[in-house]
Amino acid sequence: MTASSRTMNRVEKPKPSVAARRGGAISVPEPMDVLSGRGGAVNSHEGNKRYRELVNLMKAEYLSDTTRKNQKTQIAANIVWTIRNSKLPGRFLKQDPETNMWYEIGDKAAFRKTGQALRENSADFLRSREKKVAASHETGLAVSLASYHYCFPPQQTYMKPQLSNLSGIDAVHAH
Repeated sequence: MTASSRTMNRVEKPKPSVAARRGGAISVPEPMDVLSGRGGAVNSHEGNKRYRELVNLMKAEYLSDTTRKNQKTQIAANIVWTIRNSKLPGRFLKQDPETNMWYEIGDKAAFRKTGQALRENSADFLRSREKKVAASHETGLAVSLASYHYCFPPQQTYMKPQLSNLSGIDAVHAH
């Protein structure tokens, strides 16, 4: 590999642009906000459902043996920016237990949260994918890559997503 080809394949680390606690206290989260925390109320929140769907769409790419560390960071950042920049935008919020008010966690924490979500249940995910591939070979059918298709193309360097590149994102759980 030459020095010029290494430079071309280099993926820059995404730069956070939303600071923690930006926008101040929020008493009631919006439907497309992604809530941090545990429990049924957080899991059933519409924004969290959309977020989990995006994470699941990108999981195969993230867990691929050929995906490098900086590319994984980029995948997590793209999910965060997709949520933030969609037609029905969402924020990443965490509740203060003392005041019960919600606050923006910022891009840095949202990237970490998304990376963790992408790694969650990775062994089960990979095992399930291997079973699908094995079953397709037994029946002579090819595994449809559409089931692992993601919403935006991989990028060598970060470019803020254009709404035209996010086809289908806004339809995910939008009522």
